[in-house]
Amino acid sequence: MRTALYDWLLILCCLAGLSSRPSAAAVLPAGQQPQPAPQPTPPQSSIHPRVIVFVHGLHGDHTSWRAANGAYWPDLIKTDPRFAYSDVVVAEYPSPASNGKMSSVQLADTLWTRLQQAHVWDHREVVFLAHSLGGILVEEMLLRHPAAAAHVRFVVSYGTPHEGSTVARVASFYDKDPLLVDLSDAADNTFLTQLEDRWRSTPSVNSIHRFCAYEAQDTVAADGFIRYLKPHTRVVGYFSATYGCDVTTPPQEIPADHIHMIKPLNRNAPAYDFFRRVYRDNPILEDQIVTRDNIIRGLEAGCNQTNADPDLQVPVALDSTLHERVLSATASLIDTVDVRDISPNPPAVVKIDPDGVAHVNYGFKGPGKKLLLCVASAHASLKVQFSIDSQVPLREPQN
Repeated sequence: MRTALYDWLLILCCLAGLSSRPSAAAVLPAGQQPQPAPQPTPPQSSIHPRVIVFVHGLHGDHTSWRAANGAYWPDLIKTDPRFAYSDVVVAEYPSPASNGKMSSVQLADTLWTRLQQAHVWDHREVVFLAHSLGGILVEEMLLRHPAAAAHVRFVVSYGTPHEGSTVARVASFYDKDPLLVDLSDAADNTFLTQLEDRWRSTPSVNSIHRFCAYEAQDTVAADGFIRYLKPHTRVVGYFSATYGCDVTTPPQEIPADHIHMIKPLNRNAPAYDFFRRVYRDNPILEDQIVTRDNIIRGLEAGCNQTNADPDLQVPVALDSTLHERVLSATASLIDTVDVRDISPNPPAVVKIDPDGVAHVNYGFKGPGKKLLLCVASAHASLKVQFSIDSQVPLREPQN
């Protein structure tokens, strides 16, 4: 009986701890006013090229990002010159403290609608800073809206249970909120498994970078009589929090519990610094059109002879770090000497491969004989001019 009671109190503790919103009876310090819920961002005449979207976790809201000293993560970013080219949106979706009725799929649709109202998709680039369930909702939303996913450069998730949570599994026995079932680490949880499978097999999203941070401390009850029992637990374990994340950037340890890992006290806090470094290493990209030539020299044709190739493959050097891709290409014969009967005229670029190789159809004849003698040969060079879309990093002055 004592063990069962202790387990029940532990679950109540963790459910309460997963919510970072104050209770209705909480008393604010003198002079501090309640924080109003954020309103959708009105249309702007001039918006920044990128927007950073905060998405809270289970039982959270727009206050989830506020630290004990009053520091509010979204505001820290808004006033940080290292993020000068980004707007900030704090997203919110309904997540009651108990007995919720909406599934992850339903909340993903709600999140999508609210981001539309906030004009998030008007930006050229979108990045997400998500906590816990928020990371799951972002992935589900992007899978359901591939056009929007094309705007997303990366997602940074803090304590997102990609492989589920034991706390959610046990809590689902006592609270029938469908979110707890979705977040459970039970072996028969097909939702999370299918979510990851869909992400990896869907071209519209599988190129989006996913960077992850994990909690290094157990969540401990601090309020009410439960504090005397000292119940504590790791809400989302290391492997669950880091599953499916980019291997090029190691997961970041946050020396805090599940609730406080997203409440940086200042800009030097590990959680804040991790996001700043990810942001710096993945700068805003600005499209620029550049031209680049490749000249094939030494084309010759003797008297009354033809030099032709219906599929001459001409490559161009592309810089993968700038995500370069060929938009179009044109061909012409230059430096011609004694060339006649060019066909087609000008040479035709038949197709362009994804790696930038142009397939060119060209042909020309050499000179005719004079007094039955061949006194010269035809010479020419083939010039292929490529129009290339190059994504040049646009960095804030202090980055």
